[in-house]
Amino acid sequence: MASCLQGGVAALLALVSPVLHADDWTDDIQVHGFMSQGFVKTTDNRFFGDSDDGSTEFTELGINASFRATPSVLLSGQLLSRRAGDMYDGSPVIDYALVDWTISNTPEHAYGVMIGRSKNPLGLYNDTRDVAFTRPSIFLPQQIYFDQVRNLILSADGLQFYGRLYDEQGTFSLNLGVGSSPVDENVEISFLGSDYGGDVESGDPAIIARGEYETRDGAWRFSLSAAKVNLSFDAAPADPIGSGEIDLLYWIASVQYTAERWSLTAEYMEEPIEFNGFGPLVDNRDSTVQGYYLQGSYLLRDDLEWVVRYSEGFTDKDDREGTQQSAATGGFVPPHAFYRKDWMVGLRWDVTPSFMLRAEYQWNDGTWTLPRRENPVPSATVQDWEMFSLLASYRF
Repeated sequence: MASCLQGGVAALLALVSPVLHADDWTDDIQVHGFMSQGFVKTTDNRFFGDSDDGSTEFTELGINASFRATPSVLLSGQLLSRRAGDMYDGSPVIDYALVDWTISNTPEHAYGVMIGRSKNPLGLYNDTRDVAFTRPSIFLPQQIYFDQVRNLILSADGLQFYGRLYDEQGTFSLNLGVGSSPVDENVEISFLGSDYGGDVESGDPAIIARGEYETRDGAWRFSLSAAKVNLSFDAAPADPIGSGEIDLLYWIASVQYTAERWSLTAEYMEEPIEFNGFGPLVDNRDSTVQGYYLQGSYLLRDDLEWVVRYSEGFTDKDDREGTQQSAATGGFVPPHAFYRKDWMVGLRWDVTPSFMLRAEYQWNDGTWTLPRRENPVPSATVQDWEMFSLLASYRF
């Protein structure tokens, strides 16, 4: 897979190299960036730092560039620094870096291939979640877009084919990718419950797909997306669990209606997870994760938007109250650690086209999606808690 990928990139770079030496190549370069600073205050529990005392440990800095090498070849990439409590320390990472080759582009259709690290087309927001201006709220609904395994979901290294078909009814699009997703310690803690001495890595190549339809007037958007992922764990000698594999199928069904001044959005997710080879401490955790939300937004005026959302999510859709899973831990993990239900209301103010302010308030029942790195003792968490958040964001 790696040699094929390197060969494809080399061939495309050879194709565009004459353009790189042209006198006017700088006219085809675009550079953009963004910076966001957040504040989070919770009544209990920790979310992105010591939020019960008020936390400013949520910062995003990004810069991206694209180069139109030829009419059909685009090179683009983004470097991101993200600080988010104990989960991300602000170290720069490559969000994406790819060669986009549009093989055909006509008024009736377009199709091509992206080679490199590209965004995973999952749900309505995953492939645009890195920029605050493109998110519907400060934090995406955690019951579907998990921040604690953000890097695993966000992108993959490999190939992604895309195609779009235009007709009088609207636009049909299809994305199909294969590759390897980045894995970090947050993934290990989220799936295995602890940061063991061994390492979690991508196993078999992940397969990602999304089919989408949008009406000609842009009012309706329907989407079905999925990712099949395999993770392997190589246990250290002192680990209480053995080496094993995690297989998951993460799929999302989405629908959105947009009118002149308001919109409604709903998404539903399921994620069957299987654990194999770890031993009795882990192998009995097989379950089907479930999450969904309904969201509405309304433009009070052209620069002021109000949003409200209700979300629910469960680590096992067959044990929505968490009682069976809690009993399996001998009561050490309380039932509320296996689900989360929340209401959120928020306000977005586009002060200028480049500067945005947001304020949101959230009422939560359950602690399932709280970062485990920041809340390592589940029995110490509080079931009913509230969160107030602010965000200032600038783009150029």
